[in-house]
Amino acid sequence: GTGEIRRIQRSAFAQIVNITTCNKCNGSGKIVEKPCDNCNGAGRIKKTKKIEVKIPRGVDNGSYLRIAGQGEAGYNGGPPGDLYVVVHVKEHPIFDRHEDDLFCQTTISIGQAVFGSEIEVPTINSKAKLKIPAGTQSHSVFRLKAQGMPNLHTSKRGDQLVKIVVKTPENLSEKQKKILKEFVSVTEEKVKTTKGFFEKIKEYM
Repeated sequence: GTGEIRRIQRSAFAQIVNITTCNKCNGSGKIVEKPCDNCNGAGRIKKTKKIEVKIPRGVDNGSYLRIAGQGEAGYNGGPPGDLYVVVHVKEHPIFDRHEDDLFCQTTISIGQAVFGSEIEVPTINSKAKLKIPAGTQSHSVFRLKAQGMPNLHTSKRGDQLVKIVVKTPENLSEKQKKILKEFVSVTEEKVKTTKGFFEKIKEYM
């Protein structure tokens, strides 16, 4: 009934005791004389069931959730183990995530970039107003405080970063072309050409 098999070897000088696990009861100390057809005496059967899992705010891709008592059934009436769920977060059509911060992109017109404007941008919860200052350049990035993802372990939230893309107008009317040409002719501003990647490499060769 101990689940062990003891073998004693005696010699003229010593006594050696070898202890091994019983191969009939697998160390349980019990032998099922009439095992049932379902578990064959193991006391456990394989079964699949669906459970509801509460996903906490701010959970990230690859996070582990521990569900107590929903794992494998215990041996010999012992307590069951735990279930570990790996979370895979589906990609969002608008936002990219980096830790608790969210990134998105929005397009404005040349007029809005030159004169400034107030635009409406989507957030993860609803919408927010974003002030575009006059003279905003394409690819400028603005930050909306506390509009990102909630932190998994605290009550804080990340930020939302909005990248601005200035749209170049297409299919201009003759009047629009004339006005734009007049603007180009009266302005003396020249855009400084930036050196290309390979030109910068040559400087160090």
